[in-house]
Amino acid sequence: MAKRFERPEDTAREIKAVNLFISGRPDLKANKLSPHEIDFSISKDGNNVAYIEVKGVKKVKSIFDEHTPIVAIKKLTALQKYINEKKCPNVYIAWAYSDGIKYCKVTDLVGSLQWGGQFKPRAGSVNDHELMFVDNGTKFQTKTYHSLT
Repeated sequence: MAKRFERPEDTAREIKAVNLFISGRPDLKANKLSPHEIDFSISKDGNNVAYIEVKGVKKVKSIFDEHTPIVAIKKLTALQKYINEKKCPNVYIAWAYSDGIKYCKVTDLVGSLQWGGQFKPRAGSVNDHELMFVDNGTKFQTKTYHSLT
C-alpha cells in the first residue's frame, strides 16, 4: 500500500467542501470513505446516491482566480469504477479553494493527458510522478462559502 500524505487539515478541507456541495439538501448525508478509496459517498434515506472526490487547492485562493484543475489518472480510474461497477451515474469531482468549490460530474470532464505530478518528489512516495488529467474546457459549477451566509 502506498504511503499516505494526507494531513488533518486536508481532511478538514474535504469535509468543509463536501458539506458545501450538499448544502441546501437536508435529505443528503456525506459519508467519509476509507483512506484508500475516493473521498465520500453521498446518501439519501440510507442509500448511496452519489460519490465525490475532493481535491484541495492551496496555491490558488479563489474559485474565480485563474487555475487549471489537474488530477491523477489513477484517481479518475477509481472514480470510473463507481460509475461502471456500482452503476452510479452521479460521480463528481470537486476542487476546494479558500472561498468555495468548483465541481462537475466525472463524465463531463474535458481535457488532455500529460506526465506530471509533484515538482519535488516526496520521500517514500511512489506516485509523485504519474500520468495526469489536465482540464481544458470543462463547464464547472461553483458554490461559495459566502453563499451559505
